[in-house]
Amino acid sequence: MKIAYATTFDARDISNWSGTPYYMSKAFTENHSDIHYLGSLSRKLSKGFKLKQLWKKYICDQRESPRFNFVAAQYYSQQIDEQLRTIKTDVIISPQINPIAYLESQKPLVLWTDALYASLLGFYSGFAKHSISSIEQGNKITSECLARTKLAIFSSDWAARNAIELYGVDNSKVKVVPFGANIVCHHTTDDIRVMLKKRDPNNIKFLFLGKHWDRKGGDIVFNVIKALHKAGITVELNFVGCFPPTNIEIPAHIKCHGFISKRTPEGVAKIKQLLRESHFLFVPSRAEAYGIVFCEANAFGLPCLTSHVGGISTVVKDNINGMTFALDASVDTYCQYITGLTQHYSCYEELALSSFNEYSSRLNWNVATQTVQQLIKEVL
Repeated sequence: MKIAYATTFDARDISNWSGTPYYMSKAFTENHSDIHYLGSLSRKLSKGFKLKQLWKKYICDQRESPRFNFVAAQYYSQQIDEQLRTIKTDVIISPQINPIAYLESQKPLVLWTDALYASLLGFYSGFAKHSISSIEQGNKITSECLARTKLAIFSSDWAARNAIELYGVDNSKVKVVPFGANIVCHHTTDDIRVMLKKRDPNNIKFLFLGKHWDRKGGDIVFNVIKALHKAGITVELNFVGCFPPTNIEIPAHIKCHGFISKRTPEGVAKIKQLLRESHFLFVPSRAEAYGIVFCEANAFGLPCLTSHVGGISTVVKDNINGMTFALDASVDTYCQYITGLTQHYSCYEELALSSFNEYSSRLNWNVATQTVQQLIKEVL
């Protein structure tokens, strides 16, 4: 299968979008598809946009988004069209709305993404103050893209429902294929069993991986770990991705590492070490379109403690590869679940092995891209 892979940026750069387009496109190649990258696009905005943006910001306390803009989206699609003229392809795939929103092509268009514009409004803080103009354009651009696609594939049931309920997309072309882990991993079940033997049942280690203290629930993690420690349970927390606010007390059993980059071999090695040595990934997000970090944790046999919000419930299944909690769950609710597992350690080990099975059977890019390839073959 010949695939034209369309993004606004260079998908071969692992730093873009947490590496998702990099790992997605790489997996297509490994599954015997020929990938032609379309991207590194330039942005064009209308004259006066900057002035309008400043006016909205300082006078109206609103954000005029250059990302959700008719002129920008049309120019992106124009550039993709020009790049398509020099290649032969069977299908055009994009993990983004904008590059293909206004693309007219005889070849089928396939969108494979994690969220749509309307579902992010009021959900992610970055979308909280969009102007009326940006909201109108964001929804129109999204509708234009969905109307042109042969397949609208989403990483979660939540995003798929939003496509049908918010944008009226025909059920027949909406599919759900979870994303994989953005990490190279060739573990076997025996490897996970070895890791489990090295995890001390008398010192429970938690791992937080997230760049945003508030959205990722950093305060919840701190409060739960402190409560467990106060109850006499030996615990350790490795806190990675961001630092807590300066007014937060950091006890000795909490280690704050800050941001660790996956762009360096040293960074990847450190993250893998923390994943191997931990008992749980603990990221109780307040807003999350998907959560690839949960796939990565499962690749190391880590059950995930998180929230029942957004697309997470497609990734984390209760008592299969972790547990999802209500957004208003109390600290005691978390503690009771954790102590119930760790005091019956064989139950924890079963959950850890089940978590790895979720990764190996459905939460990896190899399985995901094979599934998408089959869906594409059915519509070609």
